Amino acid sequence: MGIKKKILVGWLSFEAVCLIFALPATAQIVDRVMFSAPPRAAHVIIPVAPGYTEILVASNAPFSIFSQGAVGEMQLSLSVNGTNNGTAFGAQAQNPGEISGCVIPTSSAPSSLYTAVRKTAANKGEVISQAVLVHIKYDPALSPVFTVKTLNHPQAKSAPQAPDCSGVSS
Repeated sequence: MGIKKKILVGWLSFEAVCLIFALPATAQIVDRVMFSAPPRAAHVIIPVAPGYTEILVASNAPFSIFSQGAVGEMQLSLSVNGTNNGTAFGAQAQNPGEISGCVIPTSSAPSSLYTAVRKTAANKGEVISQAVLVHIKYDPALSPVFTVKTLNHPQAKSAPQAPDCSGVSS
């Protein structure tokens, strides 16, 4: 075997040995480096019946739920996991924050019904497994338009919070 072949075989052997030590170190770097994704809140609005709407929300950041076009009492509740129309949700979700049982939007302009203090995703997984379900009951004569925005959205920063039912006097 010539000198060039010995150098080449020696170099390739050195590379193979180094690779054994480099792969675990590379894997740890990938696990420890935080990759940031833009804040997003994916949602599906489910009109169940007149006066009853459900919103399935999966987010990687805190979010707000808004109502527009309706003035009146709205009852709110939250399910962190369960099934909706036979589809399981929330296996990898967490409670995004305390929800007020009752709010009253006092204007037909957009107002915040609920503001989450953390993301819904607790662990990695499919979007539906990171989702929570928000239940909203209201007067069937009303026709509110619901939207969901992350807290960095301009509407989330400027829209007023709907007061709790206990905080509004008649």
